[in-house]
Amino acid sequence: MQKATPIKKKASSVAIPKPSIIYTQKFRVGTPSVVVGMIIVVLSLYFQGFSDNTSIRDVGVIFGVLTAVVPLTMLQLKESQRKDSIDRNLPLFLLALSSAVQSGANLIRAIETTADRNMGSLTPELKNLRANLSWGMPVEDAFENFANRTGTKMARRVTVLLEMALKIGGDIRTNLEMIQKHVTELQNLEKERKSSLAPYTYTIYISFAVFLGISVILSSQFFSQFELIQDLLNNSSAPKSSGGFLSSISNIDIKSLNQVLFNMSIIEAVFGGIAAGKIGSGTYVAGIKHIIVMIVMAVVAFMMI
Repeated sequence: MQKATPIKKKASSVAIPKPSIIYTQKFRVGTPSVVVGMIIVVLSLYFQGFSDNTSIRDVGVIFGVLTAVVPLTMLQLKESQRKDSIDRNLPLFLLALSSAVQSGANLIRAIETTADRNMGSLTPELKNLRANLSWGMPVEDAFENFANRTGTKMARRVTVLLEMALKIGGDIRTNLEMIQKHVTELQNLEKERKSSLAPYTYTIYISFAVFLGISVILSSQFFSQFELIQDLLNNSSAPKSSGGFLSSISNIDIKSLNQVLFNMSIIEAVFGGIAAGKIGSGTYVAGIKHIIVMIVMAVVAFMMI
């Protein structure tokens, strides 16, 4: 029976700062994108003064905001994919640890040998953990650094369980099998949650597409008939009545109606995207990609009118 290896701590402890690579990347990418977005907004407002068409201003402001947000969103998506890859490979990592321990290695040696395997985005973090352990860093500090670098709740949970397995002792292989089973069950529950909530995300997109379709039909078919009636009334030599249905039609501003529909589509895209991100991925930040897709759909739909 493989027994636990007691944790040996050195007198000098190494201070471990939290990783700030992703924040540095966001600053380097976000600063130029925000500046370019502001320039686009200012130029759209400037050229708006030479035209009575308010669509130049609105489209310019929208694409200026998208220019500032899209690069940061891409970085966020890349970081989210990295974390998903880490969580997917955690059961494989625990299974490899269990196999190494079963072959006679202790837990620390098993971690060092497992770092050579291909486990996606988890492999660089395992190699960093192995390097910290080989340099004599205390095990608790090395595990804390590993949890901070991975940045996922599942990896931190596994780290805490591994530390407890080292401290409590007993059969390490049995403890690893229990941890691996626990992590697999949590991931299966998360997959079931996402699959059960996926139809609600599709419902948001379908409802937004229906709204855009109705808006396009109203603007291109219904409101266009009002414009024809207004042209007939303006070109008619008959005296215009001071009230009634025809007089009301002649006073309708069709451009304002189209602008109201466009603004409503943008508002629905923002709140619908936030809801889709929260339902699909569990975070409001994940809704940014849905917002971008819906706003592009709305701009394309109204530019085709």
